[in-house]
Amino acid sequence: MRKTLIALTLLCSVNANAQNKMTLEQCLDSAIQYNRTLKNATLDIEAAKEQKKEAHTNYFPKVSANIMAFHAFDYMVKGDGEIPFLLAGISPLLAPFAGHSYQVEELNKGYSATLSVIEPIYMGGRIKNGNDLAKIQTEAKELLLKMKEKEIKQKITENYWQIASIKYNLNTIEAAEKQINAIYEQVNQFVQAGVINTNDLLKVKLRQKELASTRLKLENADHVLRLLLAQQIGLGQKEIDIDLNASATATKPDSVYISTEKAVSNREELALAEKNVEANEKQVKMERGKFLPSVAIGVVGYNLGLGGLSSTAKMFLNTNMLNGMVLGTVSIPISDWWEGSHAMKRQKIALEESRNTLMDAQEQLAIDIEAAWSNLQEAYNQIEIAESSVEAAKENLRLATNQYKAGTTTMTELLDAETLNRQSENNLSNAVASYQMQLSKYLMKAGK
Repeated sequence: MRKTLIALTLLCSVNANAQNKMTLEQCLDSAIQYNRTLKNATLDIEAAKEQKKEAHTNYFPKVSANIMAFHAFDYMVKGDGEIPFLLAGISPLLAPFAGHSYQVEELNKGYSATLSVIEPIYMGGRIKNGNDLAKIQTEAKELLLKMKEKEIKQKITENYWQIASIKYNLNTIEAAEKQINAIYEQVNQFVQAGVINTNDLLKVKLRQKELASTRLKLENADHVLRLLLAQQIGLGQKEIDIDLNASATATKPDSVYISTEKAVSNREELALAEKNVEANEKQVKMERGKFLPSVAIGVVGYNLGLGGLSSTAKMFLNTNMLNGMVLGTVSIPISDWWEGSHAMKRQKIALEESRNTLMDAQEQLAIDIEAAWSNLQEAYNQIEIAESSVEAAKENLRLATNQYKAGTTTMTELLDAETLNRQSENNLSNAVASYQMQLSKYLMKAGK
């Protein structure tokens, strides 16, 4: 196909000395490996996986241990007084102690150690639904990574073809400069021979300055875009160059067409909206679970030790106690039901909103894909129009050059013909670059 051959010709013409340059495929591969945005998205997935593992631990028993020890500055049980004389009447043995004072000081240190194991039996479905939510979140992060990959690839592709277009425009400027320099030499000879006045020579000089100014702007844009491309593919501030030998040509749009319905089903945005609905359904169940009974069983063991007791107190008190128990609990949040009814309604409203968002996403994605397909077809047709313009502009420049040499046209008309020729060449390169951008955009939006 002639259109494809022209596209190949213009792309390869800017690719002399292509060593140490990167193809589009190499740029995309580098971005997948080194782009920091994608690295962060990958880390988000790792964090979501850890959260999923964290939620899974709620199935296991809750084990807790508590150790406490104390040493008081003073005795906690203390007192003083006088032994009453009434004791002497009770027993002759107590008579010698009657009337004497006494002092009691007991318990100034101790410790306690507790170990409990509690296994949740039923928590209103919150454990299972919590695990399901963690799984949905992980899947959503994976979808977001794919979306980020496509977005970054699209930006890199657009940047790549902008650089390609600028490079071809620079080649066009170089060809135009050679042409203008040749015209300058010819006009200068005419001026020296007195055939024409210096006005035509000044017009040619002005065109040379104009071309130099345009070249400067293009070279600056090329420099900035190549720095941006290096940053996008994870190479920092290293200025890279591109290799167009392996770049795609203007393939017919029909060869990549995919039905809108299938394209919509391929989009991560739709899957993400579906995950949002699924997550809100789980949130409704989680909210309901807060107001259902909770059942748990467990084992508790403890050890209690007391110190600072007199030998007399030790005769009546056990200074070290070890025991355990088996327990079961049933918790019914009765008063929370009043608040819970409103929380449930609120969560159901959020669920309905997510369902509306899903339907809206399906419709918008379909429109987005149709628009991308129309833009791709238009870009392809623009190449054909640009090719015809190039042929016409070249013929117009050839005729204007011959007519100027013959003295039947003016320098202004010759320079206008040169401008039209240069613009048509640039329009063709821009059309090819635009088509490649639109092709990449359509493939991305079609879920390929």
